[in-house]
Amino acid sequence: MNKSLLAGAGVTLVALGVAPYFIGNSVQDNVTSAVNEINQQALYSAQVLSYHKGWFSTTAEVKLAVDFQALMNAQNVDSGEMPFEENPGVVATLVAHHGPLYFGDGIGLGRVHYTVSIDGDKLREYVQWDRQMPIYHNEGVVGLFGGLHYADVIPALSATSEEDNFTLLFSGFKGEAEPKGNETIYTSLGESLSINADDVSMTVSNLSMDISYQGSIVEALKGDLFESKVKALIENMEINGLEPDSKVQLDNIALVTNTEVNDEDNTANIYVEYAIDKIVGPEIEATNMVLGVALNNLDIDFIKAYQEFSNASLLVPSEEVPEKLMEFVNANLLTQLKAEPELNITTLKATLPEGSFNAHASTKLVGIDALPGTLEDAGYWVTHLLADAQITADKAFAESMASGYMMGQILATPQAQSMTAEELQAVVDQQTPMMLGTFAQQGLIKETENGYETKLTLKDGKATVNGTPIPLPFAPQ
Repeated sequence: MNKSLLAGAGVTLVALGVAPYFIGNSVQDNVTSAVNEINQQALYSAQVLSYHKGWFSTTAEVKLAVDFQALMNAQNVDSGEMPFEENPGVVATLVAHHGPLYFGDGIGLGRVHYTVSIDGDKLREYVQWDRQMPIYHNEGVVGLFGGLHYADVIPALSATSEEDNFTLLFSGFKGEAEPKGNETIYTSLGESLSINADDVSMTVSNLSMDISYQGSIVEALKGDLFESKVKALIENMEINGLEPDSKVQLDNIALVTNTEVNDEDNTANIYVEYAIDKIVGPEIEATNMVLGVALNNLDIDFIKAYQEFSNASLLVPSEEVPEKLMEFVNANLLTQLKAEPELNITTLKATLPEGSFNAHASTKLVGIDALPGTLEDAGYWVTHLLADAQITADKAFAESMASGYMMGQILATPQAQSMTAEELQAVVDQQTPMMLGTFAQQGLIKETENGYETKLTLKDGKATVNGTPIPLPFAPQ
């Protein structure tokens, strides 16, 4: 047999034998990094209770706790009012089998096959679930060439307090993640959640979450921003209060976030959207409700500094927070302002029984190279603000809003005290079209084929509404 082939085979076998040990080292590095980052957070702590690394496997126990006592002490709360005698915590158990060929709870190929579980036994005093299951279980594989595939489970939970007349039922939650290119794709589903208390009850059905991200848990703990998309959905939510006929029903509630990172400019764009297909209640009825907000040109260094300040301020006495906040602003705000941040309402719309409306707005700070003498200097900010907005409404909605405004004005007059409801409404119906016509003549609104619209712009400290200049009392002359 070819000696070179034998030598190559020997080297390969040695490499396969030694590789698990070095992969074991990477597991330990990741655990150490995660623990260190958790301990950098003001209210959280992590402690490695045990760590045993073998040639082909690693086991570890890490205690995770929330430092409520430090928070209460910082806010000068009397020790007798502490909700816990000691900081609440749980123990996470890690079992990892090192590849490239792993053995354990199965046989397969991969760099690491692991399980992380939290038994949560101390929580059983408050919450009940299957005694054969931990309260959280995560099992996954890190591929030979990177990429993470895992599944996690929270079991069905229940809680009851006869003293507080409180019950909770949760169907449980299951999720699965898999690599796709340089991203990790995570999908999860929980069938139902119900909460009943003295004054309110709530039922949620079919909660799902789809997430794609390019970062890691250690980066997340550090507060680093990375490319990600999140879509959380609730199919139905029902809320009942104490009063009869107080039920509020919401259908298809959605939360969408999208984070984009520009490494060259060291900036990030974050988009957040809230949407509800339908909401019906005693005092509200609406469909097709959407609010989308985009925060663009966020300086990443500023965001990191703010996260550090926010964490640290949790343990600062409340009377000292304003001074600390000003110190933070003076040290960091200019960096963010130089990046010319934008706050844009990309969409704001809804359909009500009275009609529908749609709006959007864009705002951007430009040309700032120094902070003003006082942050309350409105004229300074207006000079550096670029803004435009547009609001459109169908005729029925515009007339309804104008009618409501007119009714408020009339009710504020002494004459209204002697008028019947029918007389008041007659006056409102007569004057509402006149008011809309006056606004149109003044250029404040513009009549369209389907209703009304208004366009606002602000540039160089000068504002216009539908092209008509509007003086600003705080703008520089």
